[in-house]
Amino acid sequence: MEFLKEIKSSLLIMTGFYIVIGLVMLIAPTFVSNSICYLIGALCLIIGGLAVYTYIASEVYGTLGAALLIIAIIFLAAGIFIVINPQTFATFIPIIMGVILVVDAFGKMQSAMTIKKYGYENWWQVMAAAGLVFIFGIVLLFNPFTTLTILIRILGLFLIVDGFANLLTVLSYSKIEKAIK
Repeated sequence: MEFLKEIKSSLLIMTGFYIVIGLVMLIAPTFVSNSICYLIGALCLIIGGLAVYTYIASEVYGTLGAALLIIAIIFLAAGIFIVINPQTFATFIPIIMGVILVVDAFGKMQSAMTIKKYGYENWWQVMAAAGLVFIFGIVLLFNPFTTLTILIRILGLFLIVDGFANLLTVLSYSKIEKAIK
């Protein structure tokens, strides 16, 4: 019985968290993408700073020391760039995903033609799926920021739905609890 109460309280906390985060993602997707970028930028700055500290503290010179210093500079520069230009960095993410999807779509198209050659009658389903992946990849390439905003909103909506699904689960556990008593 105590176990059900623990599950219910955990699910209620998760429900509240999911709904709040989902609403923020739905209402303010630019804030969310900027926040993620600031976090990535801060991590790059921390890693770069630690690499500089390690270089200075360890007194490592030669090839290893030079490599460590180069890594430090790259991370520091990336961190500064990301913190100063979070939206520019955010647009790179969908572009990279777009390139990956377009390349993957071409691979799927090639697979569809291969299985057609070997007589698989549903080859067109693979080709249709490849076409959808290709279109989505092109959309990501040519409209990255809007696409990122839409994706964040969709993820927010999914979190809200998941939160309400958790709430339904809590209600069902309450009914089970009453049935056990």
